[in-house]
Parts: sequence; structure tokens; C-alpha cells
Amino acid sequence: MKQSKIALVTTLCAAGALLAGCETTNSIPYKASAANVIAIQQSLQPKKVSVADVGLAPGVDESPLCRLNGPVKVAPGKTPSQYIKDAFQEELLMAQAYDVKGAPIEGRIEELSFSSVSPAYWQLTMAVKSTADKGYKVSVKYPFDTSWTAAGACKNVADAFGPAVQELLKQVVTNPQFPALAGK
Repeated sequence: MKQSKIALVTTLCAAGALLAGCETTNSIPYKASAANVIAIQQSLQPKKVSVADVGLAPGVDESPLCRLNGPVKVAPGKTPSQYIKDAFQEELLMAQAYDVKGAPIEGRIEELSFSSVSPAYWQLTMAVKSTADKGYKVSVKYPFDTSWTAAGACKNVADAFGPAVQELLKQVVTNPQFPALAGK
């Protein structure tokens, strides 16, 4: 009888471990912000720019874990820096201010962190510069709703990344120094 109870407990523990495995949470695809597009058009026209590399500062975690639920992937097959670069290019393309021969803007992610407990937020800091200007640094703390469960909270973290990036890029393109990156 004792052995059957031990076997049952062992089986239940093994099943629980399999069911409680890590989950990877992906965000929704990026969508350009109309406000950012208008800001770009107003500050750059007729100049055009391109986006060079968007890299990470040393020590910035490329794949942060969420509540032991697994890594938060900002987009399938993309790192956060690739996601931000692609988002910036999308904003510039929509504003008709992108040209591969334009002044290349380079970004460096200096902070990439989040809290999945209340108050939940993404903290993003990025420095931008170009061959035409030494650049500047912007930072956002983007709040979002969280959930009591790990799965729900981590999904909210991933879903909030796109809007947090929109806000980060808004800080980049509405900065009074933004036109100087294009050589204005």
C-alpha cells in the first residue's frame, strides 16, 4: 500500500512538472502610430533618413524572463533591438521620410526592463545619433494592466511592448533635436 501511494505521488509530481513547463510569450505585430508619422513629416520634410543598427548596451538582457513563466519574446524570430529597428523603419516609411541613402540614424537600447506586478510597466531607454549629429537620449516608463496569474501577466507584458515602443519612438521623433539627425 505504501509503495502504491509513493508511486501515485511520484506520478502526480511528474505530471505537474510537465504541465507547469515554461511558456514563451509573444507580442502582437507592430503598427505605426499616426501621431509619430505626422511628427516625422513635420520635422523632417524634405529631408530623409535611414535606420542603421539598433543595438543593445552591455548588460541589457535581450530575453527577459517573466515570473518564471519563460522568456518574453517581443515578436517571433526577432530580438527587442530588431523589433525597435523595424518599428522605426515602419514609422519613417509611413511618413515617406525613409531613404537608404539618407543620414543613417543609429540607436542603442540602454534599458529594457519591465515589471509584471502592479504597477506594471515597461521601462525603455534609447540613445540615438547619426553621422550628422551627436544625438540624444530618450526614456519612457509605459504603464499597462497586469494579471494575478503568471500566464495572464506575461501575456500583458508581451502585448504592451508594441505600444511601449510607439511611445519610445514618439519621444525620439518629437524631440527638438530630431531634425538635426537628418542634417537639418
